[in-house]
Amino acid sequence: MSPKPRLKPVKNRRFKQRGPARLGPGEEKARAKILKAARLVFAQHPFKSASTRLIAELAGIEHPLIHYYFGSKARLFEAVARDLYEEFNRANQSWLEGLEKTMPEKGLSLYLDRLVDYAFETPEALQIIFLNMAQVGGVEEIPGFHYIRLHLKQVSRTVARTVRLRGSRADYEMFIHCFNNLVISLLGPRHIQAQVLKLDPDSRAYRAWVKQALYRLFLPWLEKLVFPAKN
Repeated sequence: MSPKPRLKPVKNRRFKQRGPARLGPGEEKARAKILKAARLVFAQHPFKSASTRLIAELAGIEHPLIHYYFGSKARLFEAVARDLYEEFNRANQSWLEGLEKTMPEKGLSLYLDRLVDYAFETPEALQIIFLNMAQVGGVEEIPGFHYIRLHLKQVSRTVARTVRLRGSRADYEMFIHCFNNLVISLLGPRHIQAQVLKLDPDSRAYRAWVKQALYRLFLPWLEKLVFPAKN
């Protein structure tokens, strides 16, 4: 018997909304409630263990409606990931506004203020990234993971366009990769991180600790990228 051909991973495809082509006001409201509830559930549970029944219960809708509007848990997760990707990237662009001509010390300080405040007010994006990056297995097992990859690339491109970097591209890519991963690690599971430090995870004290840690670790590196001749 000849061996079965290996299945190739499905390439990323543009997300298509399930359900009727045109939604009435009541249907739009139901779909929005599902997305809001799914965002909260996926921020607390990895994709593989998240329950669509819990999402339906939290949204206050009948469970079959999730499949009516989205087709599957995978498509619902992808819709949430896409929304968070778009929201976070719009926010990231706004954090960089006005920083083009500032020195690294002031620019990084202002950027971190805006980033940390956003992560406290809208925690789901970093929580979802952290939970699903920690899962064992290939990234193709997580639907919508390409939005996480796109998010990280977009942050890198946006910062590079704003900050006049004179260091090597390889050094910058290492810098932004390490920066993104530490941000995700400190702010994604912030309740655990804060408890280890014996701080209230919702407190100004933990916000200040995160900002100070990121500032002290990455300012010297950023200065080397902006002014390599001085270092």
